[in-house]
Amino acid sequence: MFYRVGTLLNIKGRPGKVIGYIQYENPQDSNKAWTEYRIKTSDGEVWLSCDEIYDEYSVSWPANNVRGRIGPEWHKVDEGKQVVRCAEGDVDVDPGESADFVEYEDVSEEHTLSVEVWEDGSEFSRGEYIEKSDIVETGYEEHSAGNGISANQGVLVMAGILCICCFLTLIGNHVFSYLGVNKNISRYLEGSEKYVYETSLSGNEKQKAAVYAYHTPATTDDVARDIIQGIAGYTESVTQKDDKNNQEIAILTNQEYCLVYHPENEEQKVYIQVSGRKYNYTSDNAPYRISRAGTSWYRSHYYSSGYSSDSSTYKGTPSAYSMYNGTTIHNIGNGYFDSYSSSIRQSSINSRQSSNGGLSSGK
Repeated sequence: MFYRVGTLLNIKGRPGKVIGYIQYENPQDSNKAWTEYRIKTSDGEVWLSCDEIYDEYSVSWPANNVRGRIGPEWHKVDEGKQVVRCAEGDVDVDPGESADFVEYEDVSEEHTLSVEVWEDGSEFSRGEYIEKSDIVETGYEEHSAGNGISANQGVLVMAGILCICCFLTLIGNHVFSYLGVNKNISRYLEGSEKYVYETSLSGNEKQKAAVYAYHTPATTDDVARDIIQGIAGYTESVTQKDDKNNQEIAILTNQEYCLVYHPENEEQKVYIQVSGRKYNYTSDNAPYRISRAGTSWYRSHYYSSGYSSDSSTYKGTPSAYSMYNGTTIHNIGNGYFDSYSSSIRQSSINSRQSSNGGLSSGK
């Protein structure tokens, strides 16, 4: 569905009018696209987010009183970059502008908290999920733009905008490839002389995990830092077992799950097992040559950090964790390695800004 500027909507009984919209893409998630509509209502303005790929819809409103104070009642469910592909109406962005974003949910998984980090500051918003059936189109009211465009001209303008959007989408992959930012752990390990392929493990649904060995004696801390640098800090969370040096470290990105660990009885050697998140969702195999305690932590960490989000992504696919009754981990991320990852990512962004222009000014 698509609502042009001027469309009248009724959202859960609240009437409103579309006064602008932004079409986003996330280059870190296969250029997944969604649209956010700025809605004017009698109670103020809200944003309607429509993600038809994942069939997710929500309304949100500014919550700048949060200012980064995100309590333990919220858990992170998504993170990435949003790039403006098209914008129309009363919105303060231009195509090509971008921001980093983080999405949180509460324990009920009904309420949301969002953070957008633009070039000139961060924006916070609260919201709630709604059903597609909660959105009812009730009519159209000419949007005052002060340019006297006729109905036929408006159709032509809209067609032109859609064509530009398509063009930008086509060149988007080439542009981000040109920037040279590698955000894929598997590709980094394959292309680096520091890592030697050891073996692969087969899972359900034709999924596989690859295992690499670091080429010289090292600590898991050293290897984790190298991987984080290799993917320019683009992680969802990085968690170290018990927050102690030389322990297992799990790196979760929006597409991959990576475990850095010592094989059993070999403290000088470091293995790295990496797979697509679907491998973990569908299989609970033990990592290659790891201790029983390490296997238990690996499973409980995935269940605590990635399973909830993946159950929406792989809806309809059988999961090895659907009947999981083991321990859970509450301190996902939020430690040294998450801070280190953020600093590496920001350094990468600043480097690209200095040679390719700035990011956006927010919406």
